[in-house]
Order: sequence, then C-alpha cells, then structure tokens
Amino acid sequence: MMMINEDYFIKYLKNELTEEETRQLIAWVKEKKENQDFLFSLKDSYVYLNYENDCKEADTEHEWQKFAQRTGLSQQAGTPPKKKNVSWRRFFLYAAVVVVVAFVGWQANAYYSGISSSVELVTLETEVGQQARTVLPDGSTVLLNACSKLTYSLGGWRKARGVQLEGEAIFDVKHKNGKPFYVHTRHYDIRVLGTNFNVSSYAEEAEDIVTLKNGKVEIDVEGIVENAVLVPGESFVYDNRSGTYKIEKRSLNQIYAWEHKEIVFEGHTLENKKEELSRHFGYRFQIAPELHQLSFKATLRDESLNEFLSLLCSITPQLSYRIDATHKVVELVKLEK
Repeated sequence: MMMINEDYFIKYLKNELTEEETRQLIAWVKEKKENQDFLFSLKDSYVYLNYENDCKEADTEHEWQKFAQRTGLSQQAGTPPKKKNVSWRRFFLYAAVVVVVAFVGWQANAYYSGISSSVELVTLETEVGQQARTVLPDGSTVLLNACSKLTYSLGGWRKARGVQLEGEAIFDVKHKNGKPFYVHTRHYDIRVLGTNFNVSSYAEEAEDIVTLKNGKVEIDVEGIVENAVLVPGESFVYDNRSGTYKIEKRSLNQIYAWEHKEIVFEGHTLENKKEELSRHFGYRFQIAPELHQLSFKATLRDESLNEFLSLLCSITPQLSYRIDATHKVVELVKLEK
C-alpha cells in the first residue's frame, strides 16, 4: 500500500501537480475506495474569502472533470462542484489552502478492516473574515465561522463519529441508528442524534453557547452536569469564568445571523460585540470605558470597516473613532463637548 505526500492534495486542488505527482495521486486514488471517499470529501470543502479587488473564478469543475477522466472514476462516485458566480467582493475557493491533512504513519488497529491508513487527521481552519463549509465522511455538513478550527480523525471515524471544535460552527448532522455524533470543545461534550445546531466556543469570549434549531442534543460538562438536554429554540450557555451554566431561550435569528454574514445588534453593547467585530474585520477594537454600556439596534451585512464605523457614528453622535492600520486597531472614544 503506497503512501502519498499530503502536499499533493493541496497542489491538486490548486492545479499545480507535476506529471509525476499526478501519476502518484491517480495510483493512490485507484488503490481503494476509501481513498476516493477522502478525496471527494476534501473536494466538497470550500472557503468563502473576501477580497477588495477583482478576482477570477477558480475553474474547479473543469479541473475535477479532467482528473476524473484520467483516473477512470465515474461521475456517480463524486459529483463535480458547480461553478459559483462571483462578485468583486467575494469568491469561492477550495479549502485546500486551510485544510491540513496530517500523516501519522502506519499504525496497528487503525482503519478499514485492520489496515491502517496514512491519512489520519483532517483539520479545517478559517482566518479573519472567512467561512468554510465541509462535508464529513458520514454526509453531515459543517459551516465554520471566522477564526475557527475543526478537527476529526479519519482513521477513527468508523468507530465513533466525532469532531473537535475551537470557535463557532453550524452542524447539520445525519442520523445514524445506534451511532451518535459527538462535538468536543474545551469545556464540554455534545451528543447528537441527528439535528441542526450552532456551537460558539471561542476562548476569548465570556460565554460558550450551544443553540438547538431542531432535533435533540445532550451536553456533558465534567463535574458539573451530565446529559443536559436541549429542545429546539433553547440555548445552553456556559460561563467561561465561573464554570456555571444555564439553559434559556435565545433568538435563533441572532444566533444564526453569521451564516448569512450578518452581525446583529439587538440592544447589545459594543463591549459585548467587540470580539465578534474583531473576527469579522481583522482589527482589534479598543472601547473607552464610558462607552462600554452603549447599546443600539442595527444589522451589519456587507459593510466595510469604514462603512460600519460611519454608520455607528451616525446613530450614536457622541461616538468617534480612530483607525491604526499599522497595528490593526480601532479605537472608539466619546466625543468631548
């Protein structure tokens, strides 16, 4: 059984393989169906990137068709991605630039009938202002928010469906009889039976929040709570400072707003939203103490940083701002009378 260099996957999706590298990848794909499944899963991941200049569309459909022809793979084995129309602000690109395929060598009792797989860990990461969508081996989908990281073991997937999350993601989990799905965070574990839910678990935030849209989830916090059950519309809110939790109703529209690239201010204070704004714009927000409790109602959609700050000042006349582009800092201050 041959090993494959992890760089080949990234180079393939970027259409940078040499003739020899292409030959090796084709041989690896033909070796067994699980290799095909992995490549198809990787193919289905893509990243939303925001750009300020015109950009060209990545012709991934054409490249996939060429590769399928060269390998003799059927269209049924993997459906080529549809082309996406792009605007000057946004385009779709495969997650090859952020998907890191870790190779851990040959191990006993690992994967597929006792035969270990060289492909063991898959990690999907997003940066400031990015979102990424991926399809997991069981057909479940994950939409990853900015500054987030999703990791799972391809080798252990058949034994237990589970992922590790840092940051925020929306999960749409396929139901499998007798085989629950697990999401592990730094503080708690979520047991899923087939459902749609949002998990926000950023280290810099005061709270972790699990919100259930439909289905059923159970949450375990070691030493605190076991099998806390959520019903649709409920949120499990974990206080990262005190280690306590509560279950309450929260607005699904606000929780899921980021899915549509929106930030909703519904009576929220600037202090409450500063970390989310930082992840969205890539600037650290410094807010004067006298403005910490300033709240307002607004929905941020596709505005640039300058557009957002101008809007903020128009609805809160006592506020002014300074931008330090060198150090990536936005300072919000109160106007002196």
